[in-house]
Amino acid sequence: MRAVVLAAGIGSRMNPLTSERPKHLLPVAGKPVVRRAIEALSEVGVEEVRVVVGYMADRIREALSDVREVRLSFSAQERPRGTADALLAARDFIAGEDRFVLVYGDVTVSRGPLEELLEMVRVKGLDGGLIGVVRDDPWRFGTLEVEGGLLRGIAEKSRDVRPPALVNSGIYVLPGEVVDAASSVPPSPRGEYELTDAVVALVKRGRRIGVLRSEGSWWFDLGGPAELLRANVDYLNRELGGGFHLGREAKVLSGSVLRTSFVDDLVTIGPEASVIASAVMRGATVGRGTAVRESLVLEDARIGSGSRVERCVIGPGSVVQDGAVLVGRPEEPVVVPPGTTVSR
Repeated sequence: MRAVVLAAGIGSRMNPLTSERPKHLLPVAGKPVVRRAIEALSEVGVEEVRVVVGYMADRIREALSDVREVRLSFSAQERPRGTADALLAARDFIAGEDRFVLVYGDVTVSRGPLEELLEMVRVKGLDGGLIGVVRDDPWRFGTLEVEGGLLRGIAEKSRDVRPPALVNSGIYVLPGEVVDAASSVPPSPRGEYELTDAVVALVKRGRRIGVLRSEGSWWFDLGGPAELLRANVDYLNRELGGGFHLGREAKVLSGSVLRTSFVDDLVTIGPEASVIASAVMRGATVGRGTAVRESLVLEDARIGSGSRVERCVIGPGSVVQDGAVLVGRPEEPVVVPPGTTVSR
């Protein structure tokens, strides 16, 4: 079985974090979200994966160079012209395929729901399918119009939808003929060629595209820093419980407390510090007596002594000076841009 992962977008809503990496390489519980997608695909029997890259393509190729779970290859989307256009960049890979899996590279993908989707398509003899996730904020996503378990339409970011509603997860099983549909869609109002329009075109041709309903506690769309932090806290709890991961040559000095946290290679946690429900990435430092909670500290960042960092994303190479207090809100975390210094 083959799969396509779309990882070409710029991720402007994640700026400034995407000034130095594509959003698909932002970590969820210590692992790039696109890598999590590839691992989930491998777990359900996918053997070959084509990743469509665009923005900072070389960074993604480098980050995935050690993938061994699947046979991995890449296609380039030359210009950011939408998800249907991105799919067309991989048309040689899916030529002749009856069906293939397609996932967006900036959403979390879980083995269980993906297995259920594949089984639903197989058992019911459907032409394809997608996962619909129940959300209380459906206006942020494409909402699904479903009748008798089959897709009838997709309304993009409509304010007319009453929550809770089923939204498009970006996780599909599609027939090979979607390539033809993607080649024919007109540009959307924002001037891009949308995969959702191609899928709806298949429905209008009479193709049976099933919708698997999921409560979706496992699903996060990394559209902005708030969702990035929510995904991290959720997956840290799922994978570590009250424990922690300690990377190679990481140093945790006396009196420190680690709980439900990922501490990467070459990290130093100073004495009497606490790191709770957080990920501290490679080479970062947390100073003496500093409290870090529900935060993501990216590579080589330095947080000084006696500081408080809560619901924050600390950019790579940035410095939070001694005694600083940074407290964000769940819907609006504090984001420290890469390479900047924050004083107390």
